[in-house]
Amino acid sequence: MFLLSACALCATLALAPTPSPAPSNTPLAEIAHVYTSDRADVTLKNTARTIYIVTRDQILRNGYRTVAQALTSIPAVQISPFGPIGSSVNFTLRGSSSAEVLVLVDGLPAPGSFSNSVELGNLPTTGVERIEVVEGGGSTLYGTGAIGGVVNVITQRTSPIGGMLRYGSFGDRQVEISTEHVQFSRIVTSNDFALPGGGVRPDVDYQSSALHLDGERKIGTLDAVVRAGIEADHVGAPGPDGMFLSPTSRENDLNATANSTLTHKSAQAQSTVQFGGTNQHIVFWCDAGDPNCFFPTGTLSTEGRLDFGARNEVRGANEQLLYGVDLSRGVVRSDSGGFASPPISVNAMAQAAAYAQNHFEVAWGSFYAGVRAERDGSLGGELSPSAGFVVRLSDAAALKGNLASAFRSPNATELYFPGYGNPNLKAERAKVADLTLVDSRMLGGASFGWFGNRTNNLIVAEPVAAPGPTCAIEAASFTFEPCNVNHAFIEGLTLNLRTAERRGFVTSLNVTDLYRAQNVDTGARLPNDPVISANLRLDYTAHSARNVVDSFGAIVAMAGPRGSADMTLPEFDRAGAYTSLNAYLRLRAGRDMLLTIRGYNLGNERYAAVSGYPLPGRSFALELSTK
Repeated sequence: MFLLSACALCATLALAPTPSPAPSNTPLAEIAHVYTSDRADVTLKNTARTIYIVTRDQILRNGYRTVAQALTSIPAVQISPFGPIGSSVNFTLRGSSSAEVLVLVDGLPAPGSFSNSVELGNLPTTGVERIEVVEGGGSTLYGTGAIGGVVNVITQRTSPIGGMLRYGSFGDRQVEISTEHVQFSRIVTSNDFALPGGGVRPDVDYQSSALHLDGERKIGTLDAVVRAGIEADHVGAPGPDGMFLSPTSRENDLNATANSTLTHKSAQAQSTVQFGGTNQHIVFWCDAGDPNCFFPTGTLSTEGRLDFGARNEVRGANEQLLYGVDLSRGVVRSDSGGFASPPISVNAMAQAAAYAQNHFEVAWGSFYAGVRAERDGSLGGELSPSAGFVVRLSDAAALKGNLASAFRSPNATELYFPGYGNPNLKAERAKVADLTLVDSRMLGGASFGWFGNRTNNLIVAEPVAAPGPTCAIEAASFTFEPCNVNHAFIEGLTLNLRTAERRGFVTSLNVTDLYRAQNVDTGARLPNDPVISANLRLDYTAHSARNVVDSFGAIVAMAGPRGSADMTLPEFDRAGAYTSLNAYLRLRAGRDMLLTIRGYNLGNERYAAVSGYPLPGRSFALELSTK
């Protein structure tokens, strides 16, 4: 049974003229519009769904170089990196796993969405205008994989001319160049940091190149926007320290996106057609003489995808109707590296959906209701209804609530990966709800919320006696297979507070209490979900352009122990508690130049995120950039 709470707290940390999860000098009431929550342009005040935004200003100010880094301070988001920049990350949203969080680029699924191989740790912020994170079930508007929420990476349509040079600890170097319609970055880092027990970690170096192109044009009555991006990286993949350490393991990744949008606007309607495509290549290999090289041959896994969407938004005096269709087609090639016979599986994937949502303004606030019908190829069809409301308690305070049915179809890895996939899996079905009280005049903005999630047919990797359609579980087995065997029950509270700007200073605090994240069948806690996590930050922005100090800030991130009471799980599923401290200082180095000093992990946490995967310890960087 879903119950609630509600009281006061922040507006998504930092809502400046555009909202942001970090503090700003702009009061909550002046937040600009958001897009992802209702798949249409609405004000944050009028949307019932919980949404947080990271703006371009926050990306630059905090030095976020990947989408994973940009999400670290958002409430109810848990990012667990397996090492320094370039490493893979685990991420959860409101206790839901990465497979249950839909990642979009400009409103379309990111590369790797069919096979759950979206890599936020390598997804660059080059050319990113903002990131919108919608928490709670998003299946009505976006379909499969949005049980926990939606992360929408919105890229730039135009950008100022500028650049940045960076030099930091452990061979960290970066160059970034930006013109009006082209943005490029190159990162090279050796990551040759010392291990806590002595020695230097081998094969953790990282090289990444990212290019983003954008353009817009008026074609008659149509607004046309074209965006494209490509990111390639070369990274070592040595495994956990002291166990399965493989200094010869390496990985090359390629992620590419392209999309075009045509929009027609009239007095009361807006029609949009969007075409897009993604491509992903993941190459992995290691030296056959390496005792921890478990792949007899190198692997090449690929995914190609095409997407089409058409929607129409009609506005009346007191209502807004949104309806549309989504179509996706793709091919996934999965490679086991010689572990299974046959070692390679190639499978077509497809999705087709129609949806509608109506939003009504009434005297006491507003409410919405919607439904989506989706068919995922041969996997079958799903219906996902949702409803929500905003009750205005005063000019500054409101109570917001949502109730939705969400789903996730099994991905290509779970269905078809050679030697692992189970083609008999059923779709996960979830009921999600939340209730939030917001007040823009309490301190500098405050919110307090409750959320809950009950998922049936949860897909998890279970030890089985032998691969097959029955999922015969055998606890002592070392053979794992995805099975529909578990039910999950998740509940939590979020608290957000920030102070009003005073002499350029703003402080903010968010706390997430995930007091229940339970595998109902076993009673064990779900992995990677700490009970308590919090972010405390201080930011300063100079009011005068004559100040040498342009801005500075510090953020303390805290997370409790993560993992399960089931001690048969791998060690990295039972990470301990940690606290990290990052800080920055931006100095004016001329009329149009900034010199930034950054410090990371100043508390010297070495196993901060995932047990067995050490972090570099304290590190520093200098950046010279244009304003």
